[in-house]
Amino acid sequence: MESLRTCKLFGVIRAVLGIKGALPLIHGPIGCYYHIKYLLSLRSSRTIRILSTEMDQNDVVFGGEDKLLQKIYEADEKYSPQLIAVLSSCASSIIGENINKVIDDVENNVNAELITISSGGFEGSQIEGYLECLTVLVDLMEPPPKEDNVRENSVNLIGQYRGGPDLKILKEYFDKLGIKLTCVLTSGCTLEEVKLAPIAYLNISMCEASGIEPCELMEKKFGIPFLHETLPIGVKATGNYLQEICKNLDRDYVFAEDEKRAEKELKKYLHYLRGKKVVIVAGATRAVALTRFLSELGMEPVLICLDFEGKYTDSKMDEIIKERKIHPIILKQPDYTEILCEVENLKPDIIFGGMGEIGLSIELGIPLIDVMHGQEVTFGFEGSIRLARKIKDILEVKSG
Repeated sequence: MESLRTCKLFGVIRAVLGIKGALPLIHGPIGCYYHIKYLLSLRSSRTIRILSTEMDQNDVVFGGEDKLLQKIYEADEKYSPQLIAVLSSCASSIIGENINKVIDDVENNVNAELITISSGGFEGSQIEGYLECLTVLVDLMEPPPKEDNVRENSVNLIGQYRGGPDLKILKEYFDKLGIKLTCVLTSGCTLEEVKLAPIAYLNISMCEASGIEPCELMEKKFGIPFLHETLPIGVKATGNYLQEICKNLDRDYVFAEDEKRAEKELKKYLHYLRGKKVVIVAGATRAVALTRFLSELGMEPVLICLDFEGKYTDSKMDEIIKERKIHPIILKQPDYTEILCEVENLKPDIIFGGMGEIGLSIELGIPLIDVMHGQEVTFGFEGSIRLARKIKDILEVKSG
């Protein structure tokens, strides 16, 4: 009743917005457009452009395909996008609007490339939205015409929806290793990069819940192998992540000294953090990485709340729990009341989550670190140190 999840349309829009020059056009009522735009603008602190056909009562009764056709023409003329992604909503899906027919009628008369994505909110969660969007994008990809067009030292990041400092750190690491980042699906990629993604030698899944299936599809369709390493949050995880990539691309691992320096620096914080109780509220990918890192800092993850699970989530989490000898309560797809009750009972020192946990933090007086929306530096050796320092500073303020 108080779900941590949102609908399929949200996931589709978020994925589409990660493509430069792409416009999502929702064939639906104005509320679908407004509330998603409001939320994404709030989370990213930047202007978000989403369009809507603003279906009204008349359209729901008599159909709105003519309105959709006109809005496509208007969007193409006014904004000159490279790609217009026409998205169904609950309303247009329920009444059976033939969006594909509209696309067929208009595609030769506009400059933008057009795709349509089934995204009625009732069809699933945002994870299904991410998957649906990435699957459609894989269909746009063009196989390399010759074997020698495959770049031996190139990778794609699949299911990476956050930009910001973490992605910047990864790009810097790849530059030092001489690795070309061909495409990031989807965070700042272009339509051309999407189409050329099959020239990469290796795919790296960045999302347990929505990155694995597209990687499997690209492996089947284009023969591209893939990795699904734990995110590089923490010194050990960062070293493992980069070493595994180096092994697959036959590159020399050049970060041994960086790793040693980071381990030495982290030791300064262990005394302050040891035994502190932590709650983690996150997606499976980030929750797995945070559980390992925080336990390596000597902290005690007492509650882990997963909004979604991936194919390997349980096995990865079981491995960490056994290795680190921790005993967290794990809630899968909990509602707010479940989390609130557990947090009240466990009395943790700090919460790792996102904007959805702001109310929880304020209500219980427990400090929150937002690790979900791309503003914090969490990746890499530098991110490990910054995160440890921030935890220490926050806990000192709390105790002081």
